[in-house]
Amino acid sequence: MKNRALATALAFTVLSSLPAQAQTDPLPNSGTYFITSMKSDEALQPAGNTVGQNVLLHDYDRCGLQKWVIDRKIDPKTKKPTNRYTIRLAGESDDLNFQPHPVADCPAMIGSDKSVFVVESGGDSGMLIKSVARNGDALFVFTQPPLASEAKFGPSDGSPKFRWKFTRAE
Repeated sequence: MKNRALATALAFTVLSSLPAQAQTDPLPNSGTYFITSMKSDEALQPAGNTVGQNVLLHDYDRCGLQKWVIDRKIDPKTKKPTNRYTIRLAGESDDLNFQPHPVADCPAMIGSDKSVFVVESGGDSGMLIKSVARNGDALFVFTQPPLASEAKFGPSDGSPKFRWKFTRAE
């Protein structure tokens, strides 16, 4: 009986000292990514690699203008990654930032100012990218046949046009 109680106590001590099962973080870490629409499988690509260019959606061909550097913010108190990011075009220039255009219909553009985004995971249905500057308006695909689709910001209706996939470019 004494041995049984000792064995039970020992087993409890060993099991309670094991680390908790790690939960996988579904959000992307800092790095270089292709950002594609879950609706159309097209990639975000600016019209050019200069400030002021609109960001459109083009066939996902993994070209250089489809590469984006995302920087995941770290909470200064907990030292843990947050769901806040800045996004810029990959390449030599550090000032080609992804941001919402300040006009009413709010297309996405390349600007010189950094803009912060909140990324929310939707599991297999993709990520929601919300603009802090636009009070939570989400990035979505705006189709306008026969022209290229545009990336714009607006209130999310939960449809696939608001969902995005991040694929490592490295």
